[in-house]
Amino acid sequence: MTHARFPSARLLALTVLTATLAACGGGGDTPAPTAVLGASQTAAPPAAVAAPAPAPAPGPSAQSTQTMPKTTIVGMASALPGFSSLVAALQFASEGGDLVSLLSAPGTFTVFAPTDEAFDKLARELTRNPAATAADLLVPANKALVRAVLQYHVLGATVRKADVPLGAAIDPVLAGNDTFRIDAKGDALVITDGRFRTSRIVATDVTATNGVIHAIDRVILPAAAEADRTIVEIATGNENFSTLVAALQFASNDGDLVSLLSGPGTFTVFAPTNDAFDALARELTSNANATGNDLLVPANKALVRDVLRYHALVSEVFAAQLKSGRAIEPALGSNSYFKVELGGAKPVIVDGRGRNTNIIATDIDATNGVVHVLDRVILPANVSIVQLAAGAPQFSSLVAALQFASVDGDLVAALSGPGTFTVLAPTNAAFDALARELTHNPKATAADLLVPDNRALVRAVLEYHVLGIRALRAEVPLGTPIDPLLAGTATFVVNARAAGLVVTDARNRDANIIATDLFANNGVVHAIDRVILPPAH
Repeated sequence: MTHARFPSARLLALTVLTATLAACGGGGDTPAPTAVLGASQTAAPPAAVAAPAPAPAPGPSAQSTQTMPKTTIVGMASALPGFSSLVAALQFASEGGDLVSLLSAPGTFTVFAPTDEAFDKLARELTRNPAATAADLLVPANKALVRAVLQYHVLGATVRKADVPLGAAIDPVLAGNDTFRIDAKGDALVITDGRFRTSRIVATDVTATNGVIHAIDRVILPAAAEADRTIVEIATGNENFSTLVAALQFASNDGDLVSLLSGPGTFTVFAPTNDAFDALARELTSNANATGNDLLVPANKALVRDVLRYHALVSEVFAAQLKSGRAIEPALGSNSYFKVELGGAKPVIVDGRGRNTNIIATDIDATNGVVHVLDRVILPANVSIVQLAAGAPQFSSLVAALQFASVDGDLVAALSGPGTFTVLAPTNAAFDALARELTHNPKATAADLLVPDNRALVRAVLEYHVLGIRALRAEVPLGTPIDPLLAGTATFVVNARAAGLVVTDARNRDANIIATDLFANNGVVHAIDRVILPPAH
């Protein structure tokens, strides 16, 4: 990952800080703060995602900054309306006045300056007291915490709005290895901090004699040494998940989904962004102007509830624990599943409808699990194996054979009902080839097999293609006899060859698996280019 470290300016700033500490009587061996919000050894925060249009927030106006005399960063913050809490925090957290002296001395700094309201919001967030204000943070027990937070807002180089390195990890000069990142949405700049919280830059390029100030509407926080927020609190703290939070509230029955993900547990949540929900709304409504909120209507409650439960696992799975190509079973139940494909630039989820979704950020740790971020809402399968085959023209002969060989519709009913089946599905061309093979007629087609005298044979052949377990491509046992669900003791073997997976049937005939992992709500289908046959009797 690229870090915007500004090395020469970092050295200058540290030199100035050392000199300032010495002048103020401070020691260079003062230990770094170890409060919960102190510097951690975590990687840069995940990529920020598209944010909604900026809301008005207090901050310096262009007119006020243009007419006032230029002074240092501390002088500007003291003179401008709306930054009294920042100045108070700098004075409170300084050791012998070092932070104030540093940002009053010559240099080339950038300070992301939270407004007074931003500090008040932080007080309410950290104390969980809706009446708390910034002053409630400035108590002796919080000094190390406040110091670490302020250090996280300072860069060692002057970085104007036009020069902000979008999408890169930005390394504050005084914050150890902690980083944050800035991304653009239209004309807005949005910071994603070490806790995956978002803050908007509401005023830029306030020039001081020793650098530049950008005003922000939320205090940014470095990564916590350990998780200290629930999954719901993480989602609530990031404006890019506002639709997810609204959907959880909407789809809950007496608040159950919100309560579940706010309480103790070891959950994994694949969290779609607001943009992902907007895209789903356009996909489902065919309305190019639809947004995620358009999905949250009473007629859709059951659907939204199922979709949300499809995004949650009841066990904690970090990115390193994901296994490529294997079925993942979410909390939705009902035999629902999806898979993750690894090996590309980003992990990709293939959902129940065969749609691909990128996992764009991983391993956001919560007290009750972990969050991974998605750029698309994933959807469970909505068709059975029979419906899947009926909707695919290349399987029309298979559907006809199932109907023909059923006794009172039993085969069709079995593969239309609940279960965890695997079906090796011959294509129309495979059935035509079988007809020519069995009749010795070069013009025979699948229809020539579906005559009364062949009913028992066709039924036995179809039963030989059905497994009683769901086995995705990555889960197929290779080189060992596989026992179909309905075929008695007859078995076949699947082997991996240069061209792909090959099924060898009981008559030592080979069939290639030509398409894999076609998902249904009661199992999975793999297409084969030849009908496999049980032992001859």
